Amino acid sequence: MTALIWHLVIKISAGDDVVYFQTLMDGRSIWEILAHRYATWSSRMAIEFVLIPLVQVPWLWKILDIIVFTLIPVLLYRLLFLNPEKYLDMECNINKTAGKWLVCAFMLLYPFSDMVSAGWIATTVNYLWPLLGLLYIALLLQKLAQKGHVHWYEGAGGVVSCIFCSSQEQVAAILLVLLFLAMVYSWRRKKSGSLWIYGYAVIDVISLFTILRCPGNGIRSMQEVEGRMPEFAYFSVWEKIYMGAANIERIFVAQVNSIFLIVSAVLAVLVGLKTKNLIKTLLSSVPVFCILGYALIRTGHPWYEKIFIIPKQTAEWNFKDPANWFPVIFLIVTVAGMSYALFCLMKEKLETYFYTIAILGVGLASGIVMGFSPTIYASADRPYIYLYFILMAVCLFCIRQMRGQIRKEVPVLVLNMSAVILGLFCMVNIAETLWMCHIM
Repeated sequence: MTALIWHLVIKISAGDDVVYFQTLMDGRSIWEILAHRYATWSSRMAIEFVLIPLVQVPWLWKILDIIVFTLIPVLLYRLLFLNPEKYLDMECNINKTAGKWLVCAFMLLYPFSDMVSAGWIATTVNYLWPLLGLLYIALLLQKLAQKGHVHWYEGAGGVVSCIFCSSQEQVAAILLVLLFLAMVYSWRRKKSGSLWIYGYAVIDVISLFTILRCPGNGIRSMQEVEGRMPEFAYFSVWEKIYMGAANIERIFVAQVNSIFLIVSAVLAVLVGLKTKNLIKTLLSSVPVFCILGYALIRTGHPWYEKIFIIPKQTAEWNFKDPANWFPVIFLIVTVAGMSYALFCLMKEKLETYFYTIAILGVGLASGIVMGFSPTIYASADRPYIYLYFILMAVCLFCIRQMRGQIRKEVPVLVLNMSAVILGLFCMVNIAETLWMCHIM
């Protein structure tokens, strides 16, 4: 219902949708357009094969995007709650209704207004739709791990999803890690692994090769450097990594991101519930303390602004000034605290812990790699959608793992109050997104 309301209000009147993509169909065939785009601008041929015709029919996009937005929490629920993970030997005492509400709530926490930054149609097809394909492939990998096989039509759907979503650079890298972890899982159990996994890996590697070899990507990068950030041409690798890391810290920590705050708080509470150890709980709460430092302490006195520094969108840094290192230090401490919390929750299953850390790590890397693009700031917050959903998935997985203990030890009143607070966060995001849909 929320997605329907948003899309009824959305106006297709700005961004790449109108300025660029609607003008491409000028008598040329789609293949001519894609060949020209690959040679001069972009390697996302599979995505643009869908995008370019779709921009001409906005009402069809609205219908399809509502379906995509609705299917994402459905797949996330099936991935995390519906299928018992016998291969991880986890407790499966799950209240399915509560799981559905949790997944829907987290979906409504995502700032869908990020999808307007390059035009609603262009941004959703390039970022939101590949996420759906990624989740579908993850679901197939889970089924292969549990049962050893999938139906041919499910596998064929995975091939289509792989071709489409691996056209997006960040998703191609995340998918490669997922497939590698699936292979490692099979090898550790002395299994050869399904041919579907190797087939998806071949498609993904081919896609990555076409991305790296695309002449259009190089041409676009040079034009973006010249037009947006001339200094970028002189940045070292470390400066680019710093820029990418500082931008993650700005978006998720310094700006007191609601999803990051909720995920951090939930993990800390779960550690306290499981370990009953004050020191471990406090160490797991470090991410919460960092966020609260920006939300509360920073506003107490001007002096604290010298510590809780909000990174600016800039291309100049004085690395001799220790203050420029505070944002990255906060990010490192925050990630370390979150990693420690996950260790406390999964130390009995170290294999699960390493898989989780690998997925969380590739999510962070998908954000840091934006430092290697001169459009890091022009792209706004839309490239961080994958980190958002990886954080959500990790949090939901931990809740699922602890569900039995939560029901036994947490008072109903506390659970109800938590649900109300989570609902308030969702309502605020729904209202903000509705306003963005109206004005953009």
